[in-house]
Amino acid sequence: MDTRIYKKYLQRSEIRCLEPLVPRTEFSGAVVIPALAEYDFLPETLEVLAKCGPAGNSTAVVVVVNSSGETTAEKTAENEKTLAALRNESADFCGGLACGRELFWIDANSPGKQISPAGGVGEARKTGMDSCLQYFGQEALNEKLFFCLDADTLASENYLSAAYEYFRRNKAVQAATVNFSHRAGQTEAEHKAIELYEKFMRYYVRGLEFAGSPYAFYALGSAMICRAEAYVRAGGMRARNGGEDFYFMQAVCKFGPCGVIENVLVRPSARPSDRVPFGTGPKVREIINGHELLFYNPEIFRNLKMLLETVNKLTEPEEFRNLPQILAESCEAESRKFLEQNDFNAVWQKIFRNTKPESAYLKKAFHVWFDAFRTLKYVHFCEKKYPRQTADRLLPRLHCRN
Repeated sequence: MDTRIYKKYLQRSEIRCLEPLVPRTEFSGAVVIPALAEYDFLPETLEVLAKCGPAGNSTAVVVVVNSSGETTAEKTAENEKTLAALRNESADFCGGLACGRELFWIDANSPGKQISPAGGVGEARKTGMDSCLQYFGQEALNEKLFFCLDADTLASENYLSAAYEYFRRNKAVQAATVNFSHRAGQTEAEHKAIELYEKFMRYYVRGLEFAGSPYAFYALGSAMICRAEAYVRAGGMRARNGGEDFYFMQAVCKFGPCGVIENVLVRPSARPSDRVPFGTGPKVREIINGHELLFYNPEIFRNLKMLLETVNKLTEPEEFRNLPQILAESCEAESRKFLEQNDFNAVWQKIFRNTKPESAYLKKAFHVWFDAFRTLKYVHFCEKKYPRQTADRLLPRLHCRN
């Protein structure tokens, strides 16, 4: 990796010390786990990771015990309890991981060490991942892996070994998600809510796959794995309280393909949560409280497919010069309106002037502009004409996996 990019990234990062002191070693990867008031859940997650054999792959497990100035006293006290159990190297709590060799932690809970309220879980992940970079070795950064997991998430025993093998065999892939299936809720209502929301997540990604979008990935923080070099090139984890997984994966996808590791399974908790303003936990709470979860109209994905296919079929630079006109002539009304609203004609002329005049570069430039966030905005824009539909109407035809 270019030394300048690496050093520039480290210069603007907050590197924290791991506890206990890390030996002079070079890890091949790190599992980074943000933990906010997770005393009752973290031990089971650590026990599962111990069965994955971190030592065999020289993989560090790093728990970022975090809070902010807005965290309740009850939760910061629970964090202190977590830190005490880690520092005492409690065998029951650490799940069989060797402290100082396999298991490490960062105190982002004590006064003066807390993360920002706006940064939230994204900043906690970033703090852990940034602090691990120095233990990877710059020259082989592309071979080192970051595993994103949550403190209430279990993983199959091949979680580590299968991921290393997958990235070894798929050199072009920069990041991947693993298979996921949320655990059963504590009540029947919770269980039904998480089942429905999981189907909604799968439906959206399958819609993007059908349309041929390069951003057909799952935005699930507990199921992401990426190359350390891709992490640096993408500017690191996004320091935001929710949506950090979505924006980070979007950034990585612009540097290379993102894949799916099918033979690994993570099992996130289905519990309702107020830790982030949006995402799985809040959505489960909404559904339990009677909010009807409607699914995007399939017609939207058909129209998106038409738009993307038109771009992907172009082969000559001169065709790309006239891309706004070509799209205006070939796409249906909602796509044309969306492009007009986003001033695509003027935007594309600027992109075209600043891109190498080869179809591969021009095609990539379009997809960098029409990224995951703009794709989501497109879907929401089209809802005016193509309203959402109930799960009962859609799912029998979709065969979504549980």
